[in-house]
Amino acid sequence: MTTPPAQFEAQSRPQRHSDASAATLRTLAWREIVQYARSWLFLIGAGGTAALTVAGFVQDDGSSSTMSMIAPAALLGLLGMIVMANLTARSDRAAEAAGALAVGQSTRTKALAAAACVPVAAALAWFVAAIVQYHVQPAEPWAVPFGPVSDAHVWAVMFALGVVPAASGPIVGLLVARWLRWRGSAVVVAVVVVVVTIVMQGNFQSTWRWHVVWPWTYWYGPVGWGDSGGDGAPWKELPGSPFWWLGYLIALCVLGVLVALYRDPEASSARRRLQIVIVAAVAVATLVATMMTGLPAPVINPLIGTAF
Repeated sequence: MTTPPAQFEAQSRPQRHSDASAATLRTLAWREIVQYARSWLFLIGAGGTAALTVAGFVQDDGSSSTMSMIAPAALLGLLGMIVMANLTARSDRAAEAAGALAVGQSTRTKALAAAACVPVAAALAWFVAAIVQYHVQPAEPWAVPFGPVSDAHVWAVMFALGVVPAASGPIVGLLVARWLRWRGSAVVVAVVVVVVTIVMQGNFQSTWRWHVVWPWTYWYGPVGWGDSGGDGAPWKELPGSPFWWLGYLIALCVLGVLVALYRDPEASSARRRLQIVIVAAVAVATLVATMMTGLPAPVINPLIGTAF
């Protein structure tokens, strides 16, 4: 039994539309990737990360191989927030100029999210170099790892604090551009992120159990102020599991993209809400696992070293 031409045309139309949408997304994603890679702010961040990585090999202070993740976090993640906000604004202006021919907001948001692969690739290059440095220039006994902490624990922290921010920073920039339309909002949010990070990095002992709620916080080092911190302070390993924390951070990244997509008035809000609820539940579960597993309490290195 043959399919009538009209019925065959009706059945094939959705497939052709899906193929066209996928092709449009690929084209647009590639364009955003190129635009991100050409951004002068990204180039400055990538160059600065590379320079500081090389400097770490040249001038080893006994702990730099375990603490170098602040460079990609700031130069690729924090600056990436501003890069992505600018790319999103440019994409929206182009869509407004195109009028009826413009690509839908959801497709443009997905393409912009795909551009985060650029800073992530740079951060992965840093991570490879950091692991090499970790083995070539192992930390002094007064640093990490010590006691119950293994090399894998340190590597997980370095990845979580160095590579993941290269994705989460741009995703926050995408969120800001989608939900906060006023000029300079990305810069203001970046400043707020820095301020909260200073508070949540472990200097206050009262935060040691739950500070992992914040997506950038120290897991080890001469943390603490007053009598327990500063030059000559013993290094501490704070409680929790960085392995579960990696899952928590990845869930936050996915959640950020979904919330950015939810801003599209043409999107299926009911389906998107369900996706957001599911991923949020995963984030909560992995956060609880982070706090309930791993080191049950802070561990203090009996050897005294220097602050990083």
